[in-house]
Amino acid sequence: MKTNSIFSKLTVVAAGLMLFSSCSKNEDVTPNNIMAYRNESSQSQALDISTISTDMVLEDRVNGVDYTVSNNIQLNAGLTIKPGVTIMFKDGAGIQVNGEGYLTAIGTNGNLILFTSESGKRSAWKGITVLGKSARNVISYCKIEHGGAANSFGSGNIIVGSGTNTGEVEISQSEITASGTDGVVISEGSRVNGFTGNKIHTNSAHPVSMHITDAVNMADGNQMVNNGKEFIKVTGDGAATITKAIILKKLNESFLVSGTIVAGNKFSIAAGSRVYIDNGSEIIIDGTTGMGAFSAVGTAANPISIAAIYNGTGMWNTIRFRSSASTENKIEYCTISGGGASNGSSAEGMISVVTEDDGSSNITIRNSTIINSAAIGIYIQGAHSEYNSDIISGNVFSNNVKGNVHIE
Repeated sequence: MKTNSIFSKLTVVAAGLMLFSSCSKNEDVTPNNIMAYRNESSQSQALDISTISTDMVLEDRVNGVDYTVSNNIQLNAGLTIKPGVTIMFKDGAGIQVNGEGYLTAIGTNGNLILFTSESGKRSAWKGITVLGKSARNVISYCKIEHGGAANSFGSGNIIVGSGTNTGEVEISQSEITASGTDGVVISEGSRVNGFTGNKIHTNSAHPVSMHITDAVNMADGNQMVNNGKEFIKVTGDGAATITKAIILKKLNESFLVSGTIVAGNKFSIAAGSRVYIDNGSEIIIDGTTGMGAFSAVGTAANPISIAAIYNGTGMWNTIRFRSSASTENKIEYCTISGGGASNGSSAEGMISVVTEDDGSSNITIRNSTIINSAAIGIYIQGAHSEYNSDIISGNVFSNNVKGNVHIE
């Protein structure tokens, strides 16, 4: 039962505030929306279980930590967590929501549910992993901190799906912070519904990491600040061709393309978008095994930026049109910079238009700025390629190490 002693509450809060004031700036500290006494664990109830097979409800029991979890709990039934509950995880513990289970953790404004660690360190516990698509998977008005420990399904405070185990969950009005890796990790085909009103901050890596085909589901309405890498990270399937359409919308946050993206369908970037490309990464528009097409069409008022994550030349490889003859291949009102790294392929430019397997390519590049390539700015195998006649005069070039445009 909760104590009714106002004096005892104030005493514990005061002690917590004294501890807060003694912390260095580099330590993980508890923000003001979670009162300090919620770290007090003397009255905590131990949840020494590895599987939940019948529905369970966790109530707000005491003024401090309500429950301590020591295992990676397999959730095969419903777990409902009431407002104000604090759950503390020992190192290596976590919650895994399987297909037959669900997690409903709905707090209230001013009475959040807190998922925290016993050690108070980043990557202390495995976070919440959602591997099912129940409509009852809801995380709302929660604070989740200190996750990111090694997990066979990924690493982060919240992991949604993995491989063939696609997951679905609502995440709203929540604070996701102090992960040792990413804040939220979303696997291909998984979905986060109602993803709005969240503050995702102070995570060691990215606020959100996801498969590039699922980026279309992202929208504004979240605050992402002070993370180690302030981008929404998007990845592909390596050398395998992606057959789904790829859409990068204009968001308040920037996208970071990481690894190799082989687009066998339309890849479009909305006007005003900011897209960064990770070191050694590349985009291939594939017309040999797919029907790849690339549309990055900005406007004078809302140009598109495609750049390296660090200033310099040759940080990333190329945007390569591989026998892609689509008339939708357009780069307009874009600034493209920092690519042209040597990767041993036949591509010679930061933008490379090449023909393979007796195919042909098509490209229109106009009203764009092509700068800081370690190779040629635009390289075209001209014998079987079509391109706009003003490709040289209709663009601005600067600091391209091996030349601005080469048509072979």
